Amino acid sequence: MTGPGSTDILLAASTETAAAAETTATVAGADWLSLISLLLAPVSIGLLVWWWRYRRSAPDRIRGTPWRLAAGPSLVFFAVGLIGGGIAVGLTPAAWLAADDSPLRETAVAGWIATLGSLLLCTPAIPIWRRTPRQLDATPPATVGKGILIGTLGLLVALPLIETGAIVGQYVQQLFSETTPELVAHAILEALVRADRDGWWWLIAANAILGAPVIEELLYRGFLQQGFRIVGVAVTPAILVTSAIFTLMHFPVLPQESVVAAMSALFLLSITLGAIRERTGRLAPCMIAHGLFNAFNLGLAVAFT
Repeated sequence: MTGPGSTDILLAASTETAAAAETTATVAGADWLSLISLLLAPVSIGLLVWWWRYRRSAPDRIRGTPWRLAAGPSLVFFAVGLIGGGIAVGLTPAAWLAADDSPLRETAVAGWIATLGSLLLCTPAIPIWRRTPRQLDATPPATVGKGILIGTLGLLVALPLIETGAIVGQYVQQLFSETTPELVAHAILEALVRADRDGWWWLIAANAILGAPVIEELLYRGFLQQGFRIVGVAVTPAILVTSAIFTLMHFPVLPQESVVAAMSALFLLSITLGAIRERTGRLAPCMIAHGLFNAFNLGLAVAFT
């Protein structure tokens, strides 16, 4: 079943036991990325420590969430959006999904139908939102420009840590198994790097960079994470629980050879996106950061494979 939570794309960590089919240039490029990430990780940690200390003394600390929907409707819309994409794909005529002219046609059509179907089923939340007043103790959301800046900078700071987490995860998996890791750690990304760049290729890429970040951030950082926050769950537990669910939902599309690395990276990415949502009070910065992450990984995959 195709649905939200299956369209993110990422690379696994580079290791010395890369598959023999990979070229020397591919391995060298991935190794350089891993080395740069390891060198920048302490810088990212230092910036995060500085930011944490600064925020502790800042006058505009996070209080209540500006999210307006009650916990019940939020969790209902999360579930509806999550399964709605799969239902939409299941109702799609088989002829639309036929891979007669391109092996990517089915993935492209099913992906966009899942994304748009989920978004359509979530639209009833709009009038409910408009009729619901904001909580009195809610932290005012950041301005749009400031929110986008925080989201973009937050992703840049987190990228070395995400890659480092993938490296650690990959070595842990290799310690306990004899599997050979794959550089491409996602089924959709693997299909993209092995296929010709026709119109269907670009539709899949557009869904990964534009469509999937919108619906996934609405579902996870919106309905799910804010559903927890609205009932009084603190910021950190809400982010961690949401991130655990987000990561597990991607498990079916991750290759077993790199599953620990990929899940480590996704968990750290989700924590980053959750923190951006709580700091800005907006979903748009999360969507933009998510899209940039997917675009970054797609670009690397095309360059390294």
